[in-house]
Amino acid sequence: MGRGPLGFSRRTWPFVKVLVGNWLFAFIYYVGLKQVIFWTPPSWDVADRLELMVKCSILAILPAVAAIAIVAAQRLNPDMWVGQQVKRYSALDINTRVILNTVEQFLLFLVGIAGVALYLPATEARSIPLLTSLFLMGRILFWIGYHKNPHLRAFGFGITFYPIVGVFFWLLVRMLTGYHIPI
Repeated sequence: MGRGPLGFSRRTWPFVKVLVGNWLFAFIYYVGLKQVIFWTPPSWDVADRLELMVKCSILAILPAVAAIAIVAAQRLNPDMWVGQQVKRYSALDINTRVILNTVEQFLLFLVGIAGVALYLPATEARSIPLLTSLFLMGRILFWIGYHKNPHLRAFGFGITFYPIVGVFFWLLVRMLTGYHIPI
């Protein structure tokens, strides 16, 4: 199979398009909501920062909690098993993979959102719930997409993962240079 533009094969281009779509969607969603939500906390000391970070983290982990509850029930269904092995691509198998990926993503989210809470001024505190809503939406779309077709999980994955990458880039710039980029 020959290479197309930029050396990508024809089979790779759909994934590149999803990647670009993830970036555009996350950017438009985030910037759009920042234009209509003007919340600033009444105080912004360390306890306030920690409280907001914990509240948002609790919301962000809810898809994993729901998936764990569903998997617990599905483990009792003999149709989900072949001998002692989970039937490949069964709802149980997919939900177990969703849990694993969501917990991995949540770990990155938690560290990133804690750093954001530490470094953001009060005037930008609304970024924390906005990033949380993007994470939640991404996890839900990842879960739904995975059940429809494993390729459809990519969009939900992307709008969860790439904003976190942006957060880590922002944190590195802030920590290493002291320069504050408004977010």
